[in-house]
Amino acid sequence: MSKASVCSDPPVAEAFCIAIAEAAASGLVPMVYRDGGGWTDIASRIDKGLGYAGAEEAAHIVRSPLNDPGRLRALSAKAKEVAKGFSYERFKERNEIIKELVGPKAKS
Repeated sequence: MSKASVCSDPPVAEAFCIAIAEAAASGLVPMVYRDGGGWTDIASRIDKGLGYAGAEEAAHIVRSPLNDPGRLRALSAKAKEVAKGFSYERFKERNEIIKELVGPKAKS
């Protein structure tokens, strides 16, 4: 990941793709199949143009940011920001909110 600029996810719908979250946290621009968690939870929040439905679209998506260094930098920065939403710290914050909503039974 330290030498790549983009990452690709295979055309398989997944509930949540941890590999895409890790790649985004490293600043890689994710190119994902437009179905499932990798698209819904991560890539679409970075840029709606990062999802593909077929091979031709996938090839275009890879070439587009690679041919525009400014856009690549912007997408990389946005990927890192989106990935922060999946950090352990954010998980703990959300967990505390859930405990407060559920009440004393949830606190242990």
